[in-house]
Amino acid sequence: MKTSRMIAVALVIAVLLGTTASAAFAQATTPIGPQWWPSRWGPGDEAGASNLMTPEKVLEAVKLITAGKVYRLGRVYEPGMPMRGLRNYKLVIPSFPTAGPFAKNRLIFNEEFVTGEIGQVGTQFDGLGHIGVLVGADGDLNGMRFYNGFTGADLVSASGLKKLGVEKVKPFFTRGILLDMAGYKGRMLNHGEEITVADVRATMAKQGIADIRPGDVVLFHTGWGSLWMKDNAKFDAGEPG
Repeated sequence: MKTSRMIAVALVIAVLLGTTASAAFAQATTPIGPQWWPSRWGPGDEAGASNLMTPEKVLEAVKLITAGKVYRLGRVYEPGMPMRGLRNYKLVIPSFPTAGPFAKNRLIFNEEFVTGEIGQVGTQFDGLGHIGVLVGADGDLNGMRFYNGFTGADLVSASGLKKLGVEKVKPFFTRGILLDMAGYKGRMLNHGEEITVADVRATMAKQGIADIRPGDVVLFHTGWGSLWMKDNAKFDAGEPG
């Protein structure tokens, strides 16, 4: 009887400890602060803040268009562009023309063969599966946490991420705000130089920007792009931000 009671007490303690441990984990801090999941858009969400791209936001942005001028944000993929580490990019035209002529209109066409990497090559957009935080033991996929609490085990695949791929990000059509940090500082920002909240507010005041609203896209001009294909070693060494 005494043994049975001891076992029962032990089981109760174990259950209580387990419940306490689960609650503690839910409130636990991570290497970057408090637990960041679940997302405000629900535990299964993979789109993140791009959920703010609503029809209302699109209509709001349309009203801002006056001149209809388009600005190109992407860089040209070409030999000599900065590429960190041992990354590479190569484009080959197999032959010219690649095939043809066909039919009575003598159609010919060209094809391109590209080899290389995506990350840190040219202009890129990082999806939510790009960056995570190790909150568990080294090498433990379940201890790797990404946006919305997805684990490395949820994402891992040799042929692309199973969750949080960049294809889950919704298209952006919204109000854009360009903050000229280099103009505010009067110079190109330095490697590792932090852009503070005070810097942002001061730049907004200088440019006459009253606010930044939910769903706006904010671009920072730091001047670092002036190093592109002029000082690739410095460009690749880091960046301000």
